[in-house]
Amino acid sequence: MQQIKIQYKYLTFLSMLYMTIKLTTVVLIYKVIKIGHFSASASTLVMPLWFMLGDIITEVYGYKIARHVIWMAILCQFIFAFLCYALINLNAPLLWPHQEAFNQVLGKLPRVALASFLAITCGAFLNAYTISKWKILLRGKYFWLRSLGASAVGELIFTIIAYITEFLGVTPLSNLLQLMAISYIIKIVLNPILVIPSMFIAFVLKQLENLDTYDYSTNFNPFKFTLEDTSGQPEKIATSTNKLILE
Repeated sequence: MQQIKIQYKYLTFLSMLYMTIKLTTVVLIYKVIKIGHFSASASTLVMPLWFMLGDIITEVYGYKIARHVIWMAILCQFIFAFLCYALINLNAPLLWPHQEAFNQVLGKLPRVALASFLAITCGAFLNAYTISKWKILLRGKYFWLRSLGASAVGELIFTIIAYITEFLGVTPLSNLLQLMAISYIIKIVLNPILVIPSMFIAFVLKQLENLDTYDYSTNFNPFKFTLEDTSGQPEKIATSTNKLILE
């Protein structure tokens, strides 16, 4: 039986950018900034970019690729967190003055990684699932609307889980609820701004990759870790024939 492989030109860069933004949110989660009369985590300003990239990857390359990228991001996040935690706890020279600063910034990374894992498995996968399913329902149209709707739901679930698991016991409950509410409001405000470049990027990528994936027969189980489809049904992809390699 012949297998179809597609050569992606830009997926590697998108995946690395996706991971870069995720690690940025991990490091900045406990950096609180002031916005007007309210406070918010600095990662709030970056997280919508992460969801935007997830929307683009799902829209162009399909749910299976998006699921694979998400799991690789989770794995790399754990590796980053525990490497940093292990290394900052190695013995330092007695007179070295910066140990406490490293402890403050990086000491809670294992907790953040675990909390982010729980939030991602609910919020990010729901976001990718919604984008993909609505694409079929709307016949590939209205990416801007699908992106806004999916991000609103995915970011809500992500924000609730992430903030409860990351800030509970770190900040008073009243402050936690305020941080959570302000964070979600900021994301909702930023999403309509980011959807304009995301529409353009998705459109350009489809032209450059000659690819537009529809997940008609995809297994949407988020805990399926391989790219192979064992359903026995062909995956439906709109693409030009010069992008396919037959084996």
